[in-house]
Amino acid sequence: MPMKTFKSLNSIEAWLWCMARLDAMHAHLVRYGYVYIALLFGYWAFSMKYEMNINLSNSLGGTVYLVEKGALPSLNDYAAFYYPSDFIYPKHARFLKRVVGVAGDTVESKGHQFFVNGMTVGVALPVTSDGKPIEENDFKGVIPAGHYYMQGDHPKSLDSRYKVVGLVSDQMLIGRGYRLF
Repeated sequence: MPMKTFKSLNSIEAWLWCMARLDAMHAHLVRYGYVYIALLFGYWAFSMKYEMNINLSNSLGGTVYLVEKGALPSLNDYAAFYYPSDFIYPKHARFLKRVVGVAGDTVESKGHQFFVNGMTVGVALPVTSDGKPIEENDFKGVIPAGHYYMQGDHPKSLDSRYKVVGLVSDQMLIGRGYRLF
């Protein structure tokens, strides 16, 4: 199953929210203002390198993931990326999947079953969970440099088995993911 929502709090939104409430906290700020400023600066510095993401689907086992922005994933790492299509989900929605194929690995399919380096990674279904027809990925061969084969843990995950996702390029990656819980 695909990830329905993959959101993070934008650092600018958080900053504006905090600034709007500073007036209500004036008495505390007079006494402890430096602490609040330090906390806001700390959040801003953290959000420049990391973001928290929540998985609301069953495509992966975890619920909360930390994403290190700009970090390239390795084999079997989690990776967040922008969804390249507008089928079911809006284009550039955030997805989180596991990397099961990297540059140099071989992708094959036989009878709707997909293999990476000879290991089974899943079966492409003809329809989505909602009953919409979906095309399986027709890519077969060696994964080119700067591309990844992504896979969810659930058999109905919307991932690289399907043409709407395909191989994910470095340009579509947000970063490497870490499951927190």
